[in-house]
Amino acid sequence: MTTDAQRLSSEAPSQAALAFESFREFEVLHAPRTLTGNLFHYTNDRGLSGILASGKLRLSPYQFTNDLWESQPHYPSFSSRSDADPGPGMAMFEEVDRHLRLHTKVGCLTQDVTLPKTVANPEALRGWAHLALWAHYGDGHQGVCLKLDRDRLIESFLQHSGPASLTFHGPVRYLSGQHSPAIVGLDLEQVEEFGIDAVSLAYAEANREQLFFRKHIDWNSETEYRLVVLNQSVDYDYVDIRGALTGIVLGHAFPPEKVAGLLAALEPYPGIEVERVRFFNRGFYVLPFEDAVERAVQPVPQVEWPAARRKGSLGERLRALRSAEAEDDARTAAGSLVAEGHVKALGAGIEELARELSSWPGTEVETHPQSTAIPPGEHKARPGVPGKAVNYQHGFMCVLENLPKYSHTLLAAAALQVLDGQRLRFHCVVRTERWLPDGNEIVEHWRARQECSENDAAQALASILSDLADQVRAVRAGFDRARGNSAEGPRPPSGQVDHSAGQA
Repeated sequence: MTTDAQRLSSEAPSQAALAFESFREFEVLHAPRTLTGNLFHYTNDRGLSGILASGKLRLSPYQFTNDLWESQPHYPSFSSRSDADPGPGMAMFEEVDRHLRLHTKVGCLTQDVTLPKTVANPEALRGWAHLALWAHYGDGHQGVCLKLDRDRLIESFLQHSGPASLTFHGPVRYLSGQHSPAIVGLDLEQVEEFGIDAVSLAYAEANREQLFFRKHIDWNSETEYRLVVLNQSVDYDYVDIRGALTGIVLGHAFPPEKVAGLLAALEPYPGIEVERVRFFNRGFYVLPFEDAVERAVQPVPQVEWPAARRKGSLGERLRALRSAEAEDDARTAAGSLVAEGHVKALGAGIEELARELSSWPGTEVETHPQSTAIPPGEHKARPGVPGKAVNYQHGFMCVLENLPKYSHTLLAAAALQVLDGQRLRFHCVVRTERWLPDGNEIVEHWRARQECSENDAAQALASILSDLADQVRAVRAGFDRARGNSAEGPRPPSGQVDHSAGQA
């Protein structure tokens, strides 16, 4: 029968994973967002060739868009002062649609949003980081993404303005429904007075936000920014981007054999930055062009895996692994009950040490649950792996950072392990780290390890925590000299390390 402790222990890893997922998503949803001055446009290799050859971005007729809100007719409301007026016929609705939807051209771009660097996934909303856009418009990740300066692009776009044309630009708002997009309808008497073409243009101008900058919420991942032209043509329109193009991002699967042609096409565009996105382990990254190409052409080594130590068929080995994991869950649950009070005392001891260290001038102190004090070779092994059984382990570390950060660090850590026979093993370590450009220098000043019965654990833990605090105090003089915060003299010259604290 599975006990509550066993059940909670077996569920803990998945619960932790779900909590981590939820936290990352919460960060992205609620972190401050900053719009950059860039816009991105996804296209395939053929579209890129045309854009670079002409220096122009194509604006497509509304009827060719993939959202039914735009590709299908929109029939506005009509009004009249005369009750006897029979109202517009279907022919008038279709004529208005011709002057509105069929004469409208749109350029679709993606906004670029940055998040604080403290967020675990700071690139989540970047203009080049939309997987769906790469799949739909970037030729299944084989295409490219153009990077454009928004202000220069809009300046070029507004040159379309004329007496019989309208130009609009702005971000798209996403809605779950839009039954009547127009606020102001058409007046039949105005149609008679000014003509249906002029009234239709005035209608479009009065209702531009609702008509041209609203899409169904299903498209909200596009974070679209639009350029809209409404004139007397039903053909494509174009906007010159030669002064606005600042970069090109290659898709994850951009064919290597097309790189030479791309570089040749870019010769008329000096200073264009070329990058490449890479998708790895469900993460999306952008790399300098040279690094990405070098990684892409490296062959995948062929590995011949050795036979498993466990004998038997795949099914038998899988059953053995599951059995080992179930047994480990039970041992972990039992070990956590033995360790519960000692874990609290261990955490309290590290917090007390942190309070003492917080008085050191020019520093910042943090504590974290971490098993850093346990040497790697003595960590709890995964279920079924041979070695001395460790049923449970937990630890804490206190990190003292010299300010400014990433210069000198002092770490004091303690951890416990529960062994068979209700025996406990305690670990402590004190080390310092000096941050250097060519690799940090780490010095371990003291390490202790003590094993005892559960009956003697409280006394042993109190003793080893006291020793840990004493060793941190002993290291202080050398640590302060190294970071230049001591009355005993200046910090050592670059490249020299003070070992006066020694190893206790």
